[in-house]
Amino acid sequence: MLEISALNKAYQSPGRRVEAIRSITLGVGAGELVCVVGPSGCGKTTLLRCVAGLLPASGGEVRLDGVPVTGPPPRMAVVFQEYGRSLFPWMTVRQNVELPLKEKRVPAARRRELVTGSLEAVGLADAADAHPWQLSGGMQQRVAIARAVAYEPQVLLMDEPFAAVDAQTRADLEDLILRLWRDLEVTTLFVTHDIDEAVYLGQRVIVLSSSPTEVMEDLKIDLPPGRDQLTTRSLPRFGELRGHVYRQIQRARGER
Repeated sequence: MLEISALNKAYQSPGRRVEAIRSITLGVGAGELVCVVGPSGCGKTTLLRCVAGLLPASGGEVRLDGVPVTGPPPRMAVVFQEYGRSLFPWMTVRQNVELPLKEKRVPAARRRELVTGSLEAVGLADAADAHPWQLSGGMQQRVAIARAVAYEPQVLLMDEPFAAVDAQTRADLEDLILRLWRDLEVTTLFVTHDIDEAVYLGQRVIVLSSSPTEVMEDLKIDLPPGRDQLTTRSLPRFGELRGHVYRQIQRARGER
């Protein structure tokens, strides 16, 4: 579904060229959930923005379902870390979720159906007429997720979406993502700085090197598919995988 081939990104300024991504090649199969981790500043967000067509690549190619990505694709949705900036405070929750559907010229009856269904899916059916500023941070991020779900994407990109919420809310949102991913079977590329989160959520974990970035490892996560916060995180295999990814990131930083 998603093919990234020899992707390179360099930033140019007068007299200076900074190579953020040297060469990244990876694929995400239809219906797969793949997590991306790496050292701070290694270019995870740059990678996601190139994949989303929000940032032009300097070299290489991104393809969505065989079609080259040259701008934001019509069947791709992105959930950002800064949920507060992505929601319009003067609009209600319902209006925020509906806005991209209006841009896509979805008929009104279908818009109502999609908005209602997505808000129910994230547990916010009773908050449809509230404004974002009346909600907690975790609830605001659920609104952003509902908006992405209502868009009916083929591919969902998530850029450290839970970095700004507390630990309990983060666990709840992780389980929400797993449930939505199973129910909707949407291809998902999830960028995170949290190793435990990557191992808990992913079918595979892509470990990136320090900048200029390359893929260090494409790790299959062989945990049982039915995951929960207590049982899964208590498994010896979870600890082994977590430790392996941690050691790889330490290697990327040049530490032992």
